[in-house]
Amino acid sequence: MEGPTPVSALIHAATMVTAGVYMIARTHGIFDRSPFALAVVAIIGAATALFAATIGLVQTDIKRVLAYSTISQLGYMFLGCGVAAYSAAVFHLMTHAFFKALLFLAAGSVIHGLGGEQNLLRMGGLRKKLPVTFWTMTAGVFAIAGFFPFAGFFSKDAILYDAFEHGTIGKALYFVGLVTALLTSFYMFRLWYLAFFGESRAEAHAGADQGISHSTLHTSHSEPHESPWSMLTPLVILALLSIAGGWIGIERFGNFLAPAVGPVIDPVLEPGGKSLEIALGIVAVAVAFLGWFIAHLFYGSKNKRAENLAASLPAVHNALVKKYGIDELYHAAIVQPLTLGARYFLGWIGEGVIIRGSAWLLAGIATLLGEFLRRWQSGNLRSYSAWLAAGAAALLIFAAYLTWMVR
Repeated sequence: MEGPTPVSALIHAATMVTAGVYMIARTHGIFDRSPFALAVVAIIGAATALFAATIGLVQTDIKRVLAYSTISQLGYMFLGCGVAAYSAAVFHLMTHAFFKALLFLAAGSVIHGLGGEQNLLRMGGLRKKLPVTFWTMTAGVFAIAGFFPFAGFFSKDAILYDAFEHGTIGKALYFVGLVTALLTSFYMFRLWYLAFFGESRAEAHAGADQGISHSTLHTSHSEPHESPWSMLTPLVILALLSIAGGWIGIERFGNFLAPAVGPVIDPVLEPGGKSLEIALGIVAVAVAFLGWFIAHLFYGSKNKRAENLAASLPAVHNALVKKYGIDELYHAAIVQPLTLGARYFLGWIGEGVIIRGSAWLLAGIATLLGEFLRRWQSGNLRSYSAWLAAGAAALLIFAAYLTWMVR
């Protein structure tokens, strides 16, 4: 979806793309009656989370990284719904709205400060030039990566805990969710380092499009500057919510949703539940730190590690850059058939046969009627006299027939 950054923030954070999560949570009574359907939801959610996270690893458009992170976080929410953790899924929907809106609006502030530039490879060194944007976006990065005590930690931890407790398949789903958390932390800190640290790379990559449309590239780079407070005030508010939005806790949030989705099982009430929750929380934070550490190794300082890794695994790198060919597959399987079908049906049958054929038919009928009336109303006196005599003869014959019938 291409659009202005505030529209992206609204769509990706709290409306439209999250409607499916709300639908499943709201109609959980139907899904609860089919464990197979719930398993399908959970597996698709976990696969989506991992799939989109891998694509986000190599994206260079700052908004595109966030867009694929939205798909990945939606996978988390569906994973929560699939393991019947509806409160946790909606809880993550809420916290995700805070930090994803913050991240998109902060990305818009960066783009504004750079005169429209969106390519991460042409950024760098913005930490001191855009200080408010940097610190607020940092809060969003730490929240989506799942660091304690940011909002994303509490909602992610709730989903992962419920997945881990969901039998054998839940353990596998938990592992996928943990790997996704590692990738999320890596690509978000990759964005963080590329945009705000090091030196500006605007001139070094002036000619490289890196898969970004030419409309987003500029031959001249304006001096980076902080955005006005009309843009920064929402960032500050959302940063506070990204930090403290999860402190409400899944138990209190679950109690609030209990009339709609049922009560939340408190881990404290289960044997070993609290210790397990703490252990899984520590593992989740450790994974987030690991993602940050790997991103620091690759992008924290000027080095060629990322380029060397991409060169050593060209097939994998190209597959990720091309998004596994999904766009091409979608175009070949859906766009082209629909285009050809529309061209055939609407162009040939619709326009050629129906519209032009109807016009030709109506024109032909009008022409025939006109020709008939033209010959009938000829203006010739002898023709009119003949028709008059024929009409009188017809009336006399009809009158004679009636007289004969009466007799």
